[in-house]
Amino acid sequence: MRLLYEFDYNDYDKCIRSYERNAVRAIICKGNDIAMVKSDKEGYYKFPGGGIEKNESHIEALIRETLEETGLSIIPESIREYGFTCEKRKSTYDFDEIFIQNSYYYFAEVNDSISELSLDEYEKVLGYHLEFVPPAIAYEANKEIGKNYYSSFILREAKVLELLINENK
Repeated sequence: MRLLYEFDYNDYDKCIRSYERNAVRAIICKGNDIAMVKSDKEGYYKFPGGGIEKNESHIEALIRETLEETGLSIIPESIREYGFTCEKRKSTYDFDEIFIQNSYYYFAEVNDSISELSLDEYEKVLGYHLEFVPPAIAYEANKEIGKNYYSSFILREAKVLELLINENK
């Protein structure tokens, strides 16, 4: 899979170990809109997806995470690779550790029906819900919110949105 973008914060020179997390993200288009998970509390948008569990394939994780966060059922035969991002930074939990986040993005189509969400408690607190939105709207919101946010994932999602927007011009 091709590298879309690398975010290297170079703030980990004194770190003595690393932790790597792999995740999947779904790119689901409906007309001119894209399916995003929006946080009512914080206002940002994220692609449906999350961490790959032990002994789980990328495709299995993509289908599971998308269903949990959006209620959308991915059609497995429709899945195709887009690319991945890599983030490297000092861990926010252990200052002796480098945190490496690889996010693998896949295009996918979904069935028309929407199931009930199965959100984690923190996702409920953040007010996560499915929203079909023009990519430019999600991009602008994340770019603005990302200026003052504690986590780099918002800027990561903004960068992928920007790439998608530029490729569709």
